[in-house]
Amino acid sequence: MVLLGFTLTMFLFLGIGMMSMRHAKTDVSDYLLADRNISPAFAGLSAVASNNSGFMFIGAIGFTYAYGLSAFWLLFAWILGDYCSWLIVHRRLREQSEHLNSQSISGFLSHNGTVSHRHTQIFLGVLTVIFLTLYAAAQLKAGGKALEGILGWNGSTGILLGMGMVALYSFAGGIRASIWTDVAQSIVMLGAMGLLVIVSYTQIVPLNDIPSTLQSIDPTLTLWTPSDASLGLIPYALGWFFAGFGGIGQPHIIIRAMTVNSAKHIPTMRRVYFSWYVLFSVFTFLVGLYARIYFNSQDGLLFDKETALPVLSTELLSPLLVGVILASMFAATMSTADSQVLASSASVTQDIAPTQSSNPYLYSKLTTLGIVLIAGAVAFVGPDSVFVLVTVAWGLMMTCFAPIMILRVLDRDIPFTSLMASCAIGVLGMLGWSYGLQLGDAVFDGTIGFLLSMTLMWAFSKVNPN
Repeated sequence: MVLLGFTLTMFLFLGIGMMSMRHAKTDVSDYLLADRNISPAFAGLSAVASNNSGFMFIGAIGFTYAYGLSAFWLLFAWILGDYCSWLIVHRRLREQSEHLNSQSISGFLSHNGTVSHRHTQIFLGVLTVIFLTLYAAAQLKAGGKALEGILGWNGSTGILLGMGMVALYSFAGGIRASIWTDVAQSIVMLGAMGLLVIVSYTQIVPLNDIPSTLQSIDPTLTLWTPSDASLGLIPYALGWFFAGFGGIGQPHIIIRAMTVNSAKHIPTMRRVYFSWYVLFSVFTFLVGLYARIYFNSQDGLLFDKETALPVLSTELLSPLLVGVILASMFAATMSTADSQVLASSASVTQDIAPTQSSNPYLYSKLTTLGIVLIAGAVAFVGPDSVFVLVTVAWGLMMTCFAPIMILRVLDRDIPFTSLMASCAIGVLGMLGWSYGLQLGDAVFDGTIGFLLSMTLMWAFSKVNPN
């Protein structure tokens, strides 16, 4: 019954992706940007599904399981930072990218409004492929953990299945297939998590008893300041605020704003995005807490804390609903992975090695398939923790891309050598903060990288006179 629920739900998602082929055109603009003709509601749901992926289902729930109430700051500060970035960037990006006819994020970031800097475009394109391939590998790893936690399959099986699904509907319909399936996945994801919260409320403890129950398990779980936040609550929360703000440096998410049918519809896209995001984050937080309470009573139970959601669902829900939950988790990872694969493909075909062949559409499709294979290989050999993989990839992209995005939408230009130096110093600062000073738990290391590179880029940049 679990397998039946999983299979039926996944076939639903796959069928929706295949249906998008009926609207596909055999040109690169449609494959990469859906002809900039997506409704704001669809674009908002797609963006939030791409953002709330294996990180939320696997990583964030595992984080809440370990840290208790203090995990609130990760979710709350992240959303607040994300909201602030929307007020500055997204509408300007939609307007300016259409004016410049940019079909990739790197292509937009390398253009100063008058001319495209070829060296900058190649440099940012290479970084996009490297960082997003790492990120896509994390999603494939999360999908493997979801299947392992419920079905007991080897994690490698989930990685291979994920690769096949991402390749199939990304290869078939491009970003339109990705967006259509994201919409269906976002609805099922929210419904499944809401159902699990309701069942947990009735079968474990009421909401108002959660703090006292956590206190009896471990008093540190009720602290609002994390026990290992050595610099205090404010730096810790600010770190996650900037992590959320760094969403503008994630090509697979921010490109959704470029697909909306009009810049004037960006506010509608934003309202849809955050309505879903806030509610889903509340559900994620509660499920993590409920999992800690429930499994604490199971003496001798050992499992990977990042599989708390699938293991909890098997304990509380009927087998058919467990299959739906599993499909929701797996689909969440795929919705992000396919977005990242397509963004990487766009960087290769539009920024790094644009083709002069007579069939650029086929070139884009074959490149997409190649990116899927590389991401799968990284998933097999990379770190086991989804949380670590995602936060490292996110931090690297917010360090290198978010500052440039701010400069571009504010019409500022920066020389190529200064841009490279700023990115390099930011990345070194980020890695040094975590692995040199060992302060990654005190302040999210991507914040350090972002602030360093943002400061340097702003100092080196100048207002574009055109």
